Amino acid sequence: MELVAILERIIREQGAYFFDHTASGDYAKLVVDTEEGITLDSITELTRAIKDDEKINELFPEGIRLEVTSPGIDYPMTEMFQYRRNIDRPVRVTHEIDNLPNPFEGNLAEVEDRNVTIENKKGSYTFNLSQIDNCRLVIR
Repeated sequence: MELVAILERIIREQGAYFFDHTASGDYAKLVVDTEEGITLDSITELTRAIKDDEKINELFPEGIRLEVTSPGIDYPMTEMFQYRRNIDRPVRVTHEIDNLPNPFEGNLAEVEDRNVTIENKKGSYTFNLSQIDNCRLVIR
């Protein structure tokens, strides 16, 4: 079982989502999140679970150096729970929809099924998640 598959399994077992990773030699940097928002305690538990895993210890008998972090505020939203957590916050959406400003900016107003509604002074638009190339919080 390769390293990424092992890490994905452990992260999923801990109730978290695996967003990104960088691995080289005995070093791995993981970007993870939870529906409630990842806490320092959650990161500590996850790190401990990874370092205590039998398969990880077989791959890295001398130990593994880990950096476990959450997606930063500038990290694009990809999961519906991230959108739900950010209702009423300003966002910038890039997309491939004709006749709609690109990027489209406004407040995240509603999240339902696989659709997100963004409102601004000119009106509102509902995007299906498949229509969004990138959605990030706008920092003001």
